[in-house]
Amino acid sequence: MKSIIPMEVVRLDEENSYHLFVTGNINGKTCDLLIDTGASQTVFDIAVIPEIPKEAQPEIHSAGINAGEVATGFGIIRSFKIGKLKKKEWQVVLMDMSYINSIYRRFTSKQVVGLIGSDFLLAHQSVINYKKRHLVIRTA
Repeated sequence: MKSIIPMEVVRLDEENSYHLFVTGNINGKTCDLLIDTGASQTVFDIAVIPEIPKEAQPEIHSAGINAGEVATGFGIIRSFKIGKLKKKEWQVVLMDMSYINSIYRRFTSKQVVGLIGSDFLLAHQSVINYKKRHLVIRTA
């Protein structure tokens, strides 16, 4: 089964700089998610998702293009919904997204709660349709 998710293309103040957003629902709250095809892993903001205690976490390292190595952790999203796709008790990677949000605040009112990375896009055989401005994901 497929789910078609409306996608908003946000132009930043820079020439030819476009970013793709979809709306999701995390633990009952609507949120903005950035589609990041260059991110190997989907990550969420540690300020929004409760972190699992450090002693219960496996070790993970992450790097950003401009930020060097980024501190990460793990959390559990009790309920996640994007389009028709629903996940329960989903273990996710967390990082501090305050730097990312400080950049976006200059251009848009959106608060980035998560980056939808290539792992998610591949797992759900996703297609980005720029002309129709939607994201198609497989839900089953």
